[in-house]
Amino acid sequence: MKQWRIPTVIGAFVIAILGSALAFVLWQVPQGVAQEQQPMLTYPPQDPTPTVGPNPTVMPALASVILAEATFDTPEALDAWEVVDLEFVLADNRANWQVSDGRLVQNRAGLAFSPSIHQTAALIGDETWRDYTVQVSFYDQLNGTAGLIARYQGDDPLTATYYRYRIIKNSFRDTPRQVLERVERGVAVPLAEVQQVGFEERMWHVLSMQVVGNAIEVRMNGEVMLQAVDANPLPAGKAGIATRAVGTILFDDVVVVTP
Repeated sequence: MKQWRIPTVIGAFVIAILGSALAFVLWQVPQGVAQEQQPMLTYPPQDPTPTVGPNPTVMPALASVILAEATFDTPEALDAWEVVDLEFVLADNRANWQVSDGRLVQNRAGLAFSPSIHQTAALIGDETWRDYTVQVSFYDQLNGTAGLIARYQGDDPLTATYYRYRIIKNSFRDTPRQVLERVERGVAVPLAEVQQVGFEERMWHVLSMQVVGNAIEVRMNGEVMLQAVDANPLPAGKAGIATRAVGTILFDDVVVVTP
């Protein structure tokens, strides 16, 4: 009687183990299938970062004398320029300008190369220049502000006198988008403004500013943007390129010519 009971118990134990194993397998299969069917995380398509195209073809200016010309083919081209901060900044936050890949680049500010919204300029020439046109090609990536300087005089940018033109990109909400102003000892007096027309970023534009006597005219891509007459004109001075020390803006093909 005991011999019959022992095999029966063993058989029941084996059946129980097999049943548990089968249940475990059946439980695992749906879980694995569900995991395989989970949707994958996808991102919306994004446009590739635009590359900087070739410089625009600039028509040669009709002039009696070329006062200055720069294409920034070598880093030494920067030696002819004077970099200034047009607003008060600490010594360790001054604007950085450099020549890179054949272009003049505003490269933010300070040793950390951090973006700063203060206005900066690169000047060329001397204070005897009177009547001339300064022209530059620019390509804005993210900066948003481009400009020109004429008849700059002074050793200290905070007390200097000059004409300054600035234009901001169309995607900015600020207005006016263009301003031509006379600056004396840090005080800017607007001479002319344009409320709505700015520039499109990530494409080349050609800016020029002409000063003859008391008349000032600004063009972009050959089209007249602003005109003004200064009743008490600044006498003479250096020419320059202006922007903000935010970086990510390129300049090239600078020329200063007499009318």
